[in-house]
Parts: sequence; structure tokens; C-alpha cells
Amino acid sequence: MGSLTLTLLMLLSAQQPAAAKSDSLVCNQEARRQEQVLAIPQHLLQAIALVESGRWDAEQRTNLAWPWTIYAEGEGRFLPSKQAAVAEVEKLRRRGVRNIDVGCMQVNLLAHPDAFASLDDAFDPATNVAYAGRFLNELYAQDASWPLAGAHYHSQTPEVAAPYRARLVATWQALQRPASEPPLQLASLEADASPHLALGVIFPLASAPETAAPVAGARDPLARTEQQRLAAKQSADAFRLAKIEEYRQKHGLSAGG
Repeated sequence: MGSLTLTLLMLLSAQQPAAAKSDSLVCNQEARRQEQVLAIPQHLLQAIALVESGRWDAEQRTNLAWPWTIYAEGEGRFLPSKQAAVAEVEKLRRRGVRNIDVGCMQVNLLAHPDAFASLDDAFDPATNVAYAGRFLNELYAQDASWPLAGAHYHSQTPEVAAPYRARLVATWQALQRPASEPPLQLASLEADASPHLALGVIFPLASAPETAAPVAGARDPLARTEQQRLAAKQSADAFRLAKIEEYRQKHGLSAGG
């Protein structure tokens, strides 16, 4: 092996940990930014990202949302890079799989077919989180409750939304704890649990505020037109139906099952 080749390999090796560290932080950074842009309560979008795509980061000893996460066919996948994640979704689509959740916020491509211009956009953390933030705001416009809107982000089916809400509220509360307290711990996988819940974090259940102090200069999320409220309901219903269909496929049920 030539000295130039060895030098290049050493440089590439030195760059990889930095890139991985950047990847592990980007979801949280974008969620924090969108909370400010969209007047979403502090840490709520970050909490959803953790519950949806969180995984344990051994180096930083905390649970962090991972931008190259995919969920399809009842299985969650953490890919090493954006390119690998895009390639995995393309492979799934070639096999006819359409019900796929992607990115920091696990946006469902079946329920939100017009969310992104391309898979490259779908896995762009800024674009992925921004879309999720707008969708969450639409849900809040109809629910008038941030924890309920957060639960409905995942599903409007009560038996699915309830445990998700409990996990989300606990995660949201945990993110507001002092930094000196123990780090976020990954939940263990449970056979009958939603894979998204399994990607979340475990904490004693604590209450979270139903409303947040208004952000200076921000518009009231409840000040929506009737047309916007209808659009939000249609979007949420599509998301709910996609999750129901996903459950039916997983358990081999017919449309009337």
C-alpha cells in the first residue's frame, strides 16, 4: 500500500466519527429550530423525534434521534447514511412496499404522498422536520391540546394513540430535566409494541402542560380558517387510515377485519 493511499485512508477514517456525530445531532437541532419558527412548545418536536427515531448513542451516552431511520413491514431500520437510506426505500418500493416511514420524524410516505419532492428531500433533516412541524401544528389547530396533537401525529386510533401519548409526554417531560440528571435510556423492544414506541425512551410518566406560553410575535396556532381546519382533518385521517392498513397487513386481516 502506497504512502499516499495510506494517508487518504487515515484522513477518511478521521472524518467518519465527526460525520456520525453530526448525523446524530441534526434531528434535534432541526426540531429545536422548527419549534421556534412554528411556535411549537419547547422540546415537544424534539420529543416526537426521539420517540419516532431515537437510538442510544454510546459515545455521547444519551438517546438521540437518527436521521437515516426507516420503518416498513413491521421493522425499524437504522441506516448508516442518507444515501443508504434512500437506496433502502427504493429497494422496498421495487418490491411493492408503499407504507414506509422515513427520516427524523418518521413521516409516512403513503399517508403524506405530497410531503416531499423526492426521497432526497424526504431524508433531508431540515425538510423532514419542517413538514412534521407543520403537520403537528395542523393537528393542534383541531385538537387544541399539544399532548393530544402529539399522539395524533402517530395515530388517531385510540388504542394506538394512548400508549404513544404516554411515552411522548414522559419523553417531553424528561427533556426539560436538568442536564445533571441521568441521560435518556432506550426502551427495550416488546413483541406487541409499536416499533416506534420501541425506538423511544423509558421514564416515569409525568404530566406535561396542555398549553405553552405564547411566543412573542408568533401567530396563534388556533387562528385558522375553516378550510385549513378541514385540510388538517383530512391529512390526519389519511395518516390514521394508513396506520390501520399497516396493522391489517401485519396481522393478515382483510379490509373488513
